Amino acid sequence: MLKIKNLHPIRINNLKRIGRDNDGGYIIPKLVIDKCDGLLSYGINKDWSFEIDFLERKKNINVHCYDHTLDLFSLLKFTFKSILLCFIYFVISDKIRLKKSIYGLSIIKSYFNFFTDSTKHFKKRIWNDNNGNNVTVEATINKIYSEGSKNIFIKMDIEGAEFKVLKKLDYTKVNILGLAIEFHDINLKEKEFNKIIINMKKIFHIAHIHGNNYSKIDGVSKFPSSVEITFINKKLVKGKIKKSEKKYPIEGLDQPNKHSKPDIDLLFN
Repeated sequence: MLKIKNLHPIRINNLKRIGRDNDGGYIIPKLVIDKCDGLLSYGINKDWSFEIDFLERKKNINVHCYDHTLDLFSLLKFTFKSILLCFIYFVISDKIRLKKSIYGLSIIKSYFNFFTDSTKHFKKRIWNDNNGNNVTVEATINKIYSEGSKNIFIKMDIEGAEFKVLKKLDYTKVNILGLAIEFHDINLKEKEFNKIIINMKKIFHIAHIHGNNYSKIDGVSKFPSSVEITFINKKLVKGKIKKSEKKYPIEGLDQPNKHSKPDIDLLFN
């Protein structure tokens, strides 16, 4: 059974939404952004709005993105698909989807404009070994360390592989100020998920949680099967720790991943 009580965020001020509307945005404490000097992003697909927004708020930091599915062919395919969808959404007057499809028309230009000297894309898969095209979290941290970044924030959306990589990560050996992780199918991997959360909470507090409304609601826990959790390193939080009294999702801050469906209310009892 999912240990829902362990997911209750602490009370923390000055949370910021980073990234685009709906799917692709994450809630991060401003304190973490202010303190970090490096961003590691695992799983970007065709959306680097989070990384752009983060870099606008904290300039002159190293940004290393890892995604083995992203290449010129996938960008071209996405562009052609966007052309077709723009026509369809214009005809049916779907303004929200039309806006997102218009973004796809300039995706190739956006890619080459964003990924330059200190902002890099590595065509590698985040995994629990360094064989072939795989790379471990530790190896990516060593890489960004070698370029001068010592205080790291991690964003992770790797479609289920998070369970493989997180259970092997030794948080005591690296200076991770915070993480934003999308966990998938937690209702099917309850024991693994519970163990990972317990281990991470030795070093981090949960600063925020949001349910992905693309996912199903578990019949037992009443929790969504996919959740986005933001962690903050305990050394950054001063004073007495109290549980948040906010309702989740937080009005005016959170947004449903799928804009056409209502967001999912989270209860921690």
